[in-house]
Amino acid sequence: MNLPLSARLRPDVALYAVEGGHVLLAGDAHHHVHLDPAELTALVAALVDGGEPHSPRARAALGSLVDAGLVDVVPPHLTVAGEGRLAAALRAALTRMGADLGPGGAPVLAVDDDVLPAALPATTAACWVSGHRVVLSPPAVPAGQVAARHRAATGHRATDRRVVRRPGAVGVRSGRPVLAGAGLELAAVQVAAELVRPERAPYEAVSVDLVALTTSRHPVLPVPAAPQ
Repeated sequence: MNLPLSARLRPDVALYAVEGGHVLLAGDAHHHVHLDPAELTALVAALVDGGEPHSPRARAALGSLVDAGLVDVVPPHLTVAGEGRLAAALRAALTRMGADLGPGGAPVLAVDDDVLPAALPATTAACWVSGHRVVLSPPAVPAGQVAARHRAATGHRATDRRVVRRPGAVGVRSGRPVLAGAGLELAAVQVAAELVRPERAPYEAVSVDLVALTTSRHPVLPVPAAPQ
C-alpha cells in the first residue's frame, strides 16, 4: 500500500481514502471514518508529522485513536541531568523508547546515591539509589521529601549498636558495584517507561530492587505546609 508513513500509528494500522469516504484499517478490521476532507487531511498530517491538528473534530478523532490504542502519544521532551551510571543507562533507555532528549525538556535528575540537591525544584522528577534499590519520585511529591523519608525510615538501622562493626574486627564486603548488569538495565527501563507514560499516578513512588530484580509501588503523600 503506497501511502505516507507514520511513526505514530501502531503496526498493521492504516488510514486511506475509498469511494465515498475513508477507511481505518486495523489488522483485518475495516472501520469507516466520517470526517470532512479538510479534517481528514489535518488528521493525516498530524499522524505523519507528529503534531496536533487545529481542527476540533480532527483533534477529537486523533484522541479517539490514541484511546483505542491505535496511535502512540507524542514522545515526551525530557532533559536528563546526572553524570553517573544511572543517568547514562536512563538516557539510553529513553532514547530506545523514542523520547526526545535535549535542552528545554521536562527536567529529570538521576544520581547514583541518595544525596539530592537541597534546591532541587519540586517539579523535577528524580531517581536515585537507596541501598540496593533505585527509587523514582512520584509526580506530585517533591523528590527531596521522598528521599528524606526513606533515609529517616532506614537510617536508624546503621546506628544500632548490635550491628555496628567493631574496630579491627575481621570481615569482608562486596567489591562489586550495585549499579551493574541486569539490575541497572531493569532500573533504567522501568524508570524510562514511567517517564514516557502519558499519565503517572501522582502519589506513587516506584522502587526497583537491583538484587531481586523486582519492581514495587508505594503510596507517598507530600509533607503538609507548616502552619502560619
